[in-house]
Formats: sequence, structure tokens, C-alpha cells
Amino acid sequence: MSVTHSFFRKVFTRYFNIGFGTPRQDVCSTCIQITEQIKHEKSVAEKQKLMTNLRIHKLRAKAFFLKLREENDDLLTLSFDCQKNLPLPKVADQAAYYSRQLYLYNFTAVIGSSHSVLQKSNVRSYLWTEDISAKSSNEISSAVYHCLNSFDLHNIKTVRLMADGCGGQNKNSIMIGMVSKWFSEAPATLKRVEIIFPVTGHSFLPADRVFALTEKRVRKIETIVKPEEYENIISEHAEIFKLGTEVPIYDFRSAVKETLKDVSRWHFQITKVKRVVLKRGKTTRRILARGELSYQNDTGVAKCLLRPTRNFTHLVPDQLSVGVKVTEAKLNDVKKLLIKHFGQKWLQLDYLSFYRNIFERDSNVETREDDACCEQEMEEILDFV
Repeated sequence: MSVTHSFFRKVFTRYFNIGFGTPRQDVCSTCIQITEQIKHEKSVAEKQKLMTNLRIHKLRAKAFFLKLREENDDLLTLSFDCQKNLPLPKVADQAAYYSRQLYLYNFTAVIGSSHSVLQKSNVRSYLWTEDISAKSSNEISSAVYHCLNSFDLHNIKTVRLMADGCGGQNKNSIMIGMVSKWFSEAPATLKRVEIIFPVTGHSFLPADRVFALTEKRVRKIETIVKPEEYENIISEHAEIFKLGTEVPIYDFRSAVKETLKDVSRWHFQITKVKRVVLKRGKTTRRILARGELSYQNDTGVAKCLLRPTRNFTHLVPDQLSVGVKVTEAKLNDVKKLLIKHFGQKWLQLDYLSFYRNIFERDSNVETREDDACCEQEMEEILDFV
């Protein structure tokens, strides 16, 4: 039976259950786990319970993004994240897949809500290589501290910081101590600071959009051997700051340890909370903190985190020296890769001076390791949003 093209198209698009899409990536583990349990659960009551848990989990994720989307004249939102490590050298040689490489670190902060247009004026990238310093809570806190100090807080009553719940870099006492110190020195017109963490697996932040633009450009370049080449790409979408040289790195970890109570003595469990809310006490320099398990309800009690007889004027971190030792095993792998790709005389090539300087540098430099995790992420509480 012959039909017209328009009739065939109408039937095909309206009545055929056909969908097109790309395979999903980086899907939330909790969503996948509960969905698979629902598929195979025989008990109706248990299946209903699983469906409820999945719905609450997604509602909590949505509640975080509602906070990220919020815009007010007296609200300043700053979200930040670390990009995956950028390898040096980046070469097409198959040997690079099996070789340890040096890394360039990129910590990016975005000023504004998730609706804000990404421009160089509101995107700041802090860059450093692993021979400069580690990627730990000290480096991240120093970058955020520099960013916060650059703001004009005129007419701002609330500052909202939004970051993933990585215990080694963001969700820890070092970050809270640094923010509390900054808050104590901020203008008295600033009344409140919030640090908000997303539901695990649903942590897509504005910085990830910046990283996607960078990685799209990097994929098209076959060989990258100098940190400056990455910097040129990243500078297309962000203002560049070099951590360790232009921006000092402070030892907030030691300073916080001496000034704040041990985490075990806090009145809330940092690993369980989704929000940490800071407000001023009786004096502008006295900062009170409370932890909230919910994005929407304020049920916590605000208390001081300082040790007895201490205040935030005592929290004065020392500036850390620049330069850390790269492991011998990694240096050997990098050397083999350079010889394999550029030949035995690679040391004579001017554009490889970055690697030559690392190999020739005094080996008696300090060793500082990345933070794997300071306070472990706890199992998510699904009782409320």
C-alpha cells in the first residue's frame, strides 16, 4: 500500500517508541544502584521503599541546584572545583598510556549563579604544576582565600560557597577555618556565609562547563609539552592566576589546628552535613558555625568552634615555600618517555626546558603529598530533603 511521505512521517514520529541518545557517562552510583534494586526486587513493599528513597535522593540533588540557581542583589555566589590533572608531556606516543607523567593542576572558581554567563570577568583559574606544590587543602584554601579577598562586598549580606564534598580539599576543618577567619575580617555589613555541598553523584558545577570547553580544545591538540600551552588554552575562558608565585600558598592546616577545636569535639559531624552556616556573634569578629543536614530546613545550633582563649586574630598562617620533590619513580618514567619521543638529546631542546629544570633542581626540596581525604564522606541520609 503506497502512502504519502507526510503521512508516513506522522505515523513514524508519533506512534513508534523510538529514542535516540548517547550513552550516559559519570552517572550517580546511588541512582544506578537503587534503580537496579527496583528492577529485581520481588516484594511490593520493599520496591515501594526503594522508589521512595530514589525520589528523596533526587529531590535532595534538586534542592542543591535550586540554591546554586538563586540570584539576589545582596547575595554573592562562588562555586569552585578542580579539573582532572592535565598531563605533561601530552604526546600521541602509546608509551604515554603506561607512563607516569607530571601534572598541571587547575582549580577554577566561578562567580555567580548557574544561570550566569561564563566570561573571563567572572571565571578565575588558579594553575600550578606538581613540582611547585601538592594539591591539598592548603592550596585550595589559599586560592579561595585570594578569591574572596578580591571581592567588593558593598551591599552584600550573604556569601555562598558551593563545592563538591571532597574531604581532602573542600569539606574539611581547614576550609571552614579559613572562611571563618576571612569572615571575621570582612565588612560588618556581611551577615552570613554559607558553605554548601551537593549530593554525592550530582555535583555538576559551573566550573565543569569551563573544564568542558578546555578539554574540547585540548583533545584537538596532539602534543603539549609546556605548561604555558595549557595556560593559553585555559586563558581563553578564564582569568589566570599562578598559585605559588602570583598567589601565595599558606599553611592553613597548621594554623587551623592550633586555633580551632579538634573536629571530634565539634557540635556537628562535618562528614554528614550538607550545609555549614557561619554568622556573627555578639561582636563582629566572633564567628558562630552550625551544620545542617538539610538544604531547606535550619535545625542546627550555632556555636563557636574556637579553642578556649583563642580568637581568629590568632589564626595567622605561615606562607609555604614553593617547590616540592617529585617522586623518583615518576621522574624516571618521564625521562624514559622524553627519550622515547624526542630522542637522547632532548636535554638540548629549548622547548623542553621545563623538564630539564626539574631534573637539574636540587633534590633536597620538601616533600608534600596530595590530600587523599581528611574527613571521610559518610553514607547519605535519605530521611529528608
